[in-house]
Amino acid sequence: MLYLDTLDNLKKDSTRNQFIICHQTIEGLQSILELTPAAELLQRWETEKLGWEEFQQAFKAQLREEYSKGEKSRLRGLADYCLENDVVLYSPESPGKQTYRAILTEVINNIWEQTGKTARAIDQAAEALDNGLAKVYREAMEEIADTCEYLQITGQNPHRKSCLYCVHLDAQIYSCQKLNKLVIPYKWS
Repeated sequence: MLYLDTLDNLKKDSTRNQFIICHQTIEGLQSILELTPAAELLQRWETEKLGWEEFQQAFKAQLREEYSKGEKSRLRGLADYCLENDVVLYSPESPGKQTYRAILTEVINNIWEQTGKTARAIDQAAEALDNGLAKVYREAMEEIADTCEYLQITGQNPHRKSCLYCVHLDAQIYSCQKLNKLVIPYKWS
């Protein structure tokens, strides 16, 4: 399984296969630069000279090029290796949905989906943002999960039934990308 996380959570993890995806050097961790946005691209994104959509497209193009290297592709090798082994990739980004970590998660999930694999990469830092969900909505999500034919559990906690296809839009709104509909709509009081 492949997990992605922020460097802030490095000390909490005991996984043996840990790497960083960034341009800085972290003692004791090997960097996989092929899975990191090019330095110029990253700088343009961080200084807001490039919007999110443009950044996503450019980074995905970079990852497509890496994947097209065939047997020499670090991306392809990682995707294959993680089907049998646990790996954690760390980036220096804060938790959030607009990170290159999230883009890499999406790309690897798409690789697995296109090859018929059911494994899912999980951005643990993005998932941590959802922990503040009110109890009533967590219960509603669990109820929906019990009957959903597309359920793919996220995270390492099998008791928490949050699905990788459901996207948190607001404190009370969740949308299922697979069903293409709101699963917990906003209710006006």
